[in-house]
Amino acid sequence: MNPNNTLAPQLSRLLQDLRQHLLLLLNTASNNDVDRLPTLNKVIHRLGNAFDVVVQDQKANPLSDVLLQIEHTSDKLPDRYREIVGCIVALSDHLPWYQRPALNNDTFMAGHVNAQIIGPEGLEVRQDLIVGVTLMRPDLDYPDHQHEPQELYLVLSDGRWRQGNVKGNGDWHTPGLGGLVYNKSNVMHGMKSVATPLIALWCLPLDKPFTPFSAAINTPVSTGAND
Repeated sequence: MNPNNTLAPQLSRLLQDLRQHLLLLLNTASNNDVDRLPTLNKVIHRLGNAFDVVVQDQKANPLSDVLLQIEHTSDKLPDRYREIVGCIVALSDHLPWYQRPALNNDTFMAGHVNAQIIGPEGLEVRQDLIVGVTLMRPDLDYPDHQHEPQELYLVLSDGRWRQGNVKGNGDWHTPGLGGLVYNKSNVMHGMKSVATPLIALWCLPLDKPFTPFSAAINTPVSTGAND
């Protein structure tokens, strides 16, 4: 018997749990930012439909120790955040983990990892929506970058975010646990972890064919915690 025949239904149930917890958090998020409302509503609407699961070739998570640390400290979180972290942990062994290349930045390469959970390269394969996860070691900058699809981050740990017109010119802000960070199309944006690991989900509604985020980020190594 093909083991994928039994694994796919199990992953479908785990994805449904993740979807329900994510929808709860998105639906209860503050709606005082009118700029993000169309993107937020589009993500919520598309999450209402489930697509088929495709079992991926397993790719080891190079930050499995970070995820374990996040799991161990999640019992201090309010239930709805602890539960969605638990969903990510339950799926982690089956996610297609990858690292975004960055030129001249070995520290970043060694300290971060991403995975699509839902999307063209995810477990639930679809072309209209991406839901992904990022893990980062403490005290690490995710270099400023940009992409065409609009994006919402759901923040699940301490961390700082910024947006700007060019690299490095945005003011850092701290969204807080459960905060939403909206990145409009092609805005330059970045994030950084602080004294503890960072975990965040990102949601991108897709209205045209997806272009993988494979281009290397050309950026120098950060020179300090407040750069």
